[in-house]
Amino acid sequence: MSIEYRYSGRSGVEMHGADARLALATNQLREATFFRGTLAQPLLARESFAALYSVVVGDYKYRPKARLAYRAWLERQDQAFVASLGSKSLAAKSRMAELNARLIELDAARAARRLPFDAARQRWMQYAVSSDVELNRVLDPVITVHPDQLSFEAFSRDQSSYGRLALPLAAFERIEAIEYGTTNIDFSARLADHFDRLRSYRATRFDIGAGGFASERLEPKAGDATALEKRIDLPEGWLEGFLRVHGLMSMGLIRLRLQPVDVLNALNFLLTHKTRESPRALRFELRPGEPVRLVLEPWNRSIWCSPSSVYGGDKIATIRVWGRERLRSLLRVLPVARHVDVYLSASGLPSVWVCALPCGIEFTLALSGWTDNDWVEGEGRFDLLTQRLAVTAPELDRVYTTLRGQRWARTPELASSLGFGIEKTRSALSLLAQAGRAMIDLGSECVRHRDLTLQAFDAAQALTAAKKHEASQPKAKAAQAIAAAGDVVIIARRPVDDGYKLSGNAADGSSRVRPQLHISHSGEILSASCTCAQMLRDGLTKGPCPHVLGLRLVHMQRLGQEDAQHG
Repeated sequence: MSIEYRYSGRSGVEMHGADARLALATNQLREATFFRGTLAQPLLARESFAALYSVVVGDYKYRPKARLAYRAWLERQDQAFVASLGSKSLAAKSRMAELNARLIELDAARAARRLPFDAARQRWMQYAVSSDVELNRVLDPVITVHPDQLSFEAFSRDQSSYGRLALPLAAFERIEAIEYGTTNIDFSARLADHFDRLRSYRATRFDIGAGGFASERLEPKAGDATALEKRIDLPEGWLEGFLRVHGLMSMGLIRLRLQPVDVLNALNFLLTHKTRESPRALRFELRPGEPVRLVLEPWNRSIWCSPSSVYGGDKIATIRVWGRERLRSLLRVLPVARHVDVYLSASGLPSVWVCALPCGIEFTLALSGWTDNDWVEGEGRFDLLTQRLAVTAPELDRVYTTLRGQRWARTPELASSLGFGIEKTRSALSLLAQAGRAMIDLGSECVRHRDLTLQAFDAAQALTAAKKHEASQPKAKAAQAIAAAGDVVIIARRPVDDGYKLSGNAADGSSRVRPQLHISHSGEILSASCTCAQMLRDGLTKGPCPHVLGLRLVHMQRLGQEDAQHG
């Protein structure tokens, strides 16, 4: 899958005496989307965009060094050794010594001739880093203009981090023009440098539009062009990455409210201490009624969080978060944040960090279970937890049209306005998220319209794509099969204060297993387990097993029947 970009100018910051103008150039191939206003607090925007840029360029996957020069030298040594084995006379050894001396002389002469080329290549590499030649392969952030906020979303280069910046309209002193829609913005290393020019004593105008700045107004370098065009080949499953984030946020997550200094203390320790010893996790020690305790492994360094960070759960829990180095993306926003809400599921599973800033600004960082198990190509299939009821193309089109008209909605209110059951509405929203047409706003607890692709929405095509995707997922296919065959049944369905606790019985080859689910009233998966080999070995780190998915599907079908009866 490829995405094309065409910008008539470049994003940047321009100074006009005591005033400044921050202009973000949008993709002219997308729908017309623009915004013009004056920032109330430019420093908050500066730090927030710096954090988003840190996510965009983040790459924490381990890649061994190529060591090409060493390998070439080693190969020459091997060749010399093999050649020496064939030397059976003094004359041959003498001749080989002469040839080796000549070879050394020729290698030195060649190295001297290559000096200008090597120097030019080094200068090119420096230019590539500074002028975005390398970063053009990174997907520019997706921006959505809503009636209540501006939303910026992006994945990191290693696809293991998802960042979202929400700028509410309350963060602006004055709004001059606004046009709702979704597009991309030119986001570069040069723009990151320009962000640092923003100051609190300068009135800063904030422009989102097709023009941005012409290149000559942004200190052009040789080779710059006024129009910037990009064509980026996206990794397979890029759209699925957004769906997996949606699937995670649809789960019932443990919410902890930490003070920014608590997270800063942990990060400062990590910045000054390095280790290759395992385990390298950030461990949360949770006891009901007590402040959260953070433990940095393998040093077992304990950090007691602020007295206000009391764990409100009713059970003692220990949860480990892996890939903690990715939290560095929060360093710019933590000093100006009011608090940090951390959403956890279980050890080895993804986590979400939401930094609340003044003026209602929110920066969200969603981390996959660990760096190599990324959102796009990793094994953690949390999108499978969003198993759906049957939705027809006209029903899906109605949900999309209504959501697009409102731009954002809460699921119960949307279901009521459409006259649909709550489960059917959730199913339709899940399909829209899979098609890249909707997103979960964890901070506002709502669903927002957002078109990731240029093509007009086709409900029938979206359903066909969803069926093909489901058919390509062995677990989803197996869950559908055992549910259709009646090989998974609910043997206990107990209503509790926060939802339902389900216990089932499912076929697993020639034996039977016991899947269990705890589902909230809003459809969130609070916990899931099964006695099958996969869940006993991996838990949910590689996604749910077919038996859990089948049990959820049967439960949703029953809820759909109950919705229809009440309707």
